[in-house]
Amino acid sequence: MSIRRILICLSFLFIIGSAAPAPATSQGAIMPLATPQIISIWGGARHSLVLAADGTVWDWGLSHCGLVTSVCSMLGDGTFFDRHVPIQVHGPDNVGYLSAISAIMGGEQHSFALKSDGTVWAWGWNGAGQLGDGTYTDRLTPTQVSGLSAVTRLGGRGYHNLAVKADGTVWAWGWNNHGQLGHDTSASPCPVPLDMTCSNVPVQVVGVTNPLTVTGGGFFSLALMPDHTLLAWGQGSLGELGNGASSDSATPVHVSNVLSNVVQVSAGWHHAVALTADGSVWAWGDNTYGEIGNGTASTTGVNVPYRVAGLSHAVAVSAGDGHTSALTVDGTVWKWGKNDVGELGDGTWVDKHTPVAAVGLTHVIAMTARDYHNLAITADGSLWAWGSNNYGQLGDNTTIDRATPVQVLFGQPSGTLWAFLPLVQR
Repeated sequence: MSIRRILICLSFLFIIGSAAPAPATSQGAIMPLATPQIISIWGGARHSLVLAADGTVWDWGLSHCGLVTSVCSMLGDGTFFDRHVPIQVHGPDNVGYLSAISAIMGGEQHSFALKSDGTVWAWGWNGAGQLGDGTYTDRLTPTQVSGLSAVTRLGGRGYHNLAVKADGTVWAWGWNNHGQLGHDTSASPCPVPLDMTCSNVPVQVVGVTNPLTVTGGGFFSLALMPDHTLLAWGQGSLGELGNGASSDSATPVHVSNVLSNVVQVSAGWHHAVALTADGSVWAWGDNTYGEIGNGTASTTGVNVPYRVAGLSHAVAVSAGDGHTSALTVDGTVWKWGKNDVGELGDGTWVDKHTPVAAVGLTHVIAMTARDYHNLAITADGSLWAWGSNNYGQLGDNTTIDRATPVQVLFGQPSGTLWAFLPLVQR
């Protein structure tokens, strides 16, 4: 069993009873809620996160998190209750609501928000120091990342996080078990039961300056550089670093030069996907479920980027856990890889080793693949989701997995019921 699965299993053994998942039924409808205009979408392992044009943040899905004696809330609303429709993230110390946010990011059991003043705020599980506030204390509502200002971009995914400052320096914090922080943290052991080392405050990544973007996978990191090449560091046992090797590197290495003119990159749990200027899509890393898109599945990783055949005119890419997404210029979403809970959105529950289109979804303008579910925004402003829904992370007021996209519902609690209504058109 992988470290990740062990963490998740241990985590769920120690949750409080009030956080148990609700039955797979509708929660009712009473009071409509004014719907925000969504401008950014993200998500963690079993929760979803969106940013509205007014600078507010909305979250839903799994609330309980942590490891062994640790219990917290990933949703940032000061409670331990799972939510099957979006709720607004509260402010620091549970006062008011989080506001003036310009970017969001979701990790495995935590979330981040970048404020317009360049400060970063985090909430959720903190067992690896991934909230960056100088402690290993979980937070039910946002807390400020320590010593980090003038931030312009965020990146991260698993149990570590990345940020780029206005001066071009890159900073990282959280778990460093494979060197994914790009900084020597050997003097800072993780709390029990985690192994290796952690940093609960941001440390500077050595050898990376002025990246256009940064992103993190399960245990590796990537940076898109000004010359549109990629640097990678951290875990490489499944080819995640894309440099032709299958070994870890705590210092940044160049992804193979078969890949050039990169305009976007996204890291999944153990694989990555990149978009190049000509609209082609490239993938590398773990291929257990066919997530590389090369027509096969194998437990041997692909350590040099592979150009996905039969896919062109792409405008965006995203990597989940064992599955991969591409958005093409005609507004359709293409998926491949793992599909046991409907991640591919093609109406089946069968893995695919080459791209298939998500059905019933057109005019998409933005999409993201998370661990086991996906989110997409269409041109009319509506928000759609598909895949795993065991904790309500699809936001359709149920806990039923969906093999085709369903619309996310916005509403507000009243008594023991939930009100909801679809997103209005922009």
